Amino acid sequence: MEQHQYVGRPLGRWELDGLYPSVSVIVLNYREPEITSECLRSIISLRYGGKIEVIVLDNGSGDGSFERLRVEAGKSPLPVRVLATDQNLGFTGGVLTAWPHATGELICLLNNDATFHPDCLARLVDGFRRRADLGAVWPFDAPHTWSEGLQVPDPAKVALMRNGTHSVVGGNIWLPLMSDYKECFTPSGVCLLLQRSTDVPFPGEYFAYYEDVYFGWRLRLRGLKAERVLEAIIYHEGSRTGRLDLGLRQALGFHAEKNRLANLILFYAGSTLLRILPLLLLDEAKKLVMVIASITPGRSGAAKLARHIQARLWLLRHAAWIRSRRKQVQAERRVTDHEILQLMSGRLTMLENTGGRFVNFLSLSYCRLARLQTVEFRRTAAARE
Repeated sequence: MEQHQYVGRPLGRWELDGLYPSVSVIVLNYREPEITSECLRSIISLRYGGKIEVIVLDNGSGDGSFERLRVEAGKSPLPVRVLATDQNLGFTGGVLTAWPHATGELICLLNNDATFHPDCLARLVDGFRRRADLGAVWPFDAPHTWSEGLQVPDPAKVALMRNGTHSVVGGNIWLPLMSDYKECFTPSGVCLLLQRSTDVPFPGEYFAYYEDVYFGWRLRLRGLKAERVLEAIIYHEGSRTGRLDLGLRQALGFHAEKNRLANLILFYAGSTLLRILPLLLLDEAKKLVMVIASITPGRSGAAKLARHIQARLWLLRHAAWIRSRRKQVQAERRVTDHEILQLMSGRLTMLENTGGRFVNFLSLSYCRLARLQTVEFRRTAAARE
């Protein structure tokens, strides 16, 4: 892979002096005060050498969560500020509402269905320290059941693990494609540590899902990267809020799809968009077939088809916003798409059935013909060397 000369971020005084900086931890709650309280207790239990403040934002729950969380915050030896919104602003809107209240040198975004290992924050900061090539770090995401007894992964097994990545058309490809478990195209928004001096990490228009891809892709364009710190551990349940609320889950499906497509339009150069157009059309055909096939009595295919259409209409209705945001993002570019594509997959699906293998055969064949050097071809070249 081409080695990019990273522009680098300015190092903080805490890094130069070997100190632990102040950290603001932002946690959002939506109708899950018990889960959020458990998360808060794990923050209180951190073994960390610097100051910690916590900002909990109740995201329009309207069920008494705000009052219950204020009571929980009153028990904390750490400074905890509990904020509330009148409506659910999503993950992005909630974070942007809490962001101006953060005073720490670093900001840690933490999902409320995740808990810290006591040493996690210190390990994250150590992984970030004096790494001018890093714009953010994130931890090892262990199952929530491991929190009992504070289990940690076997280092020998972790050394053999490799990260997944994202497809050139934006979807998740969680297959072991990267060089190791540290390397990533973009980090996970489940837990993310970054500088407060950084511009706000993502737009409020995203609501939820693929906002971490927006953040990580923007870092890449700026000549920075994110990296997983293997010694830092969180315990994560995953997708709890959407799983418990059917209406919200359906809304999240819409936001995920429109955000995935928006990322492609915002971040690719115009010439790259033209080159991946056949893959986008193939992916659109695949998705449409799957959605139509699910339209049977007793299934939610009709609703999926409606969300599929609505996501694309959203892009058309917000064309002016997309043009403006794209101009801003592209003005920050320091890295070519050729370098970024080497961190992405040419696959369009993770399905291993006959249809999935056929679609991936077509997509990878096209990448080879179009000379889109995705991670699969990077690995092949490395093996030859």
